[in-house]
Amino acid sequence: MRSENDVTLGAVLEVLEGFRSEMEAIDKIAGTIAAKTTRLIRIVFGLLTGVAIVIFFMVNNLTRDMSGMLSEMTVMFEHFGGMSDDMHQITGSVQNMGANIEGIPVIAEAMKSMNQNVGGMKQSVAVMRRDVTGMNADIGNVALDTGEMAGRLVTVTRAVTHMRYNVNQMSRPTEIMNMFNP
Repeated sequence: MRSENDVTLGAVLEVLEGFRSEMEAIDKIAGTIAAKTTRLIRIVFGLLTGVAIVIFFMVNNLTRDMSGMLSEMTVMFEHFGGMSDDMHQITGSVQNMGANIEGIPVIAEAMKSMNQNVGGMKQSVAVMRRDVTGMNADIGNVALDTGEMAGRLVTVTRAVTHMRYNVNQMSRPTEIMNMFNP
């Protein structure tokens, strides 16, 4: 009777020893997976944060440059307006001279043509100014979208923290099995 119990006890101990070895192997694999997953998540998050920061600074620089360009376009528009007014005065003077001098009417016509060209340039600059103003507004929208992306990265950080917690919770059963380990 005693030897039967010894054999049974030996078999149970052998099975438990095998079970313990398998659980240690599973625990080791789970720990390795958790460490690699955590490291990968940190690397990806770091890269995303770096890209978001670079984009933010690039959009900020672009906005500043576009504002400067808009200011220069406004100055250019004002100069073309003054130039157009000056051309009107010159045209009037040339027309007055043309009444007295026979060869001047040809010059007066050329001045009218130049005046029309400058007027067209003034209108083109006004259109360009309007387009640049629209672009400036679009860049402002890009800046807002970048801010929204930064907010979403904060949400991703929280999700990663929860995933880390869940991975830790999943590895707990293997820690419980370590209690059976002498």
